[in-house]
Amino acid sequence: MRLFLFSLTLLISTTCASTELHHLSGGHNTWLPYVNNTGHGLINDIVTAAFEAQGIKFEFKTAPFGRILVLAENHQIDLIAALWSTKQRRAKMLFSEPYFYNKLVVIGKQSHPIQYTGPESLQFRHIATVRSYSYHILFKNIKGLAITDVLTLRACLEMLAKDRVDLAVADLQAFEYERATTKGLAALEAYFPALVEWPLFIGVSKTHPYAKQIITQFNLGLAAIKESGLYQQLIAKHMTEKVLNSTR
Repeated sequence: MRLFLFSLTLLISTTCASTELHHLSGGHNTWLPYVNNTGHGLINDIVTAAFEAQGIKFEFKTAPFGRILVLAENHQIDLIAALWSTKQRRAKMLFSEPYFYNKLVVIGKQSHPIQYTGPESLQFRHIATVRSYSYHILFKNIKGLAITDVLTLRACLEMLAKDRVDLAVADLQAFEYERATTKGLAALEAYFPALVEWPLFIGVSKTHPYAKQIITQFNLGLAAIKESGLYQQLIAKHMTEKVLNSTR
């Protein structure tokens, strides 16, 4: 009898989880070219394709990143569609397998080059970063580095172009996009080697009732679209040739 009741409970639980996972929602802030103003871009395409491979419909929402964090914590959305892993975040969220790698680079002006060999080259300089993006952990041991946080990458790059800071930090793909589409940024350049390559995940609040199932379904779907070749097609569709070449 106990075995029957356990089996029945497991069946009900699995059925409920399956029902809930027919439709999921997630989001991120606008982050060109990964997420545009309507939510479209590489991140949406990969996450949507992974869930669709498992028969799950995915709805993408855009909002300021701080707002997205609150929505996820309150279960008003099921997941954050693009998230870097930090100790603080791991305490509150479950993370998927990585589905992309962001190459973070230092940006400078061609007219004021620095002898860049790595993070130690940033000592006693002034750098602009995007607020809430966890960039500060990259710089905590750099002597004399002043950091200014702003709301967007474009604001970072414009500060650099106007000589309000010495340098900026950016994802390489996002920098290439902004330089190509924003007036006044053509004279900026990326320095190599990259500061770091950060894996990108989806994240689900540990308090979400189906957190583990969401992560499992995404991981299975991600493996499926990689196997089918769809993942590679999406990467080629969205990434600029210059950035693709830099990762080879």
